[in-house]
Amino acid sequence: MKFIISVSPNRVAFSLSIWVLFFAVAGCIVQVLRYGFNYQERWISLFNLDREINYPSWYSSFTLLFCAILLGIIATAKKKQGDRYFGHWKALGFIFVFFSLDEILSLHEILIINDLRKTLDLGGIFYFIWVIPGAIFVVVTGLAYFNFLRHLPRKTRDFFLLASSIYVGGALGMEMVCGYYADAVGQRNLIYRLMASVEEILEMVGVIVFIYALLSYIGFHLETIDLRFKIVDNPDR
Repeated sequence: MKFIISVSPNRVAFSLSIWVLFFAVAGCIVQVLRYGFNYQERWISLFNLDREINYPSWYSSFTLLFCAILLGIIATAKKKQGDRYFGHWKALGFIFVFFSLDEILSLHEILIINDLRKTLDLGGIFYFIWVIPGAIFVVVTGLAYFNFLRHLPRKTRDFFLLASSIYVGGALGMEMVCGYYADAVGQRNLIYRLMASVEEILEMVGVIVFIYALLSYIGFHLETIDLRFKIVDNPDR
């Protein structure tokens, strides 16, 4: 049995952009309600961009997992083609699975922050101590994928670089800015919460650009991918 799925990168990116716009507006509104008008109903946490286990985090986790699925599809196709970089696609897929889980569970804080805070007492842009290993991870990954990026078609490479710049700019860049502000002023104020919301919005936008790049790459540079299902008789019947 064979199924052919037709997907438009433009439509997918547009649809996801509508969701991001909704979460951005809702996230800023709830912060204004909370810190501008002292509105403390529990439902506002469901749209807080700086929280886990709520609508924005579920959305982000889903889109990151979708990236992992697309990367897995590409890796499978590349392996069949004998492409020497199929392992890079596969590894990138596993990285995005971790990102998806981290969006819900904040694994980077659970695994890193507590131990580092016991040995380091930094402030300013390093107030959130996880940005140090996070920056190291970005540098190491960038070096490991340097030749991989050069191997990509120019359009795909440009979109990959744009997506990573926006995502890392939010996840690390804005996190450092937020850390500096939090160390100087504190976190329980409207300015900090809006800055933290911008961080999450940038990450969402970066993921949309990456999804667009992956879908476009599949459409233009891979052979048609069919989903095949083999139905076998139940041996117990």
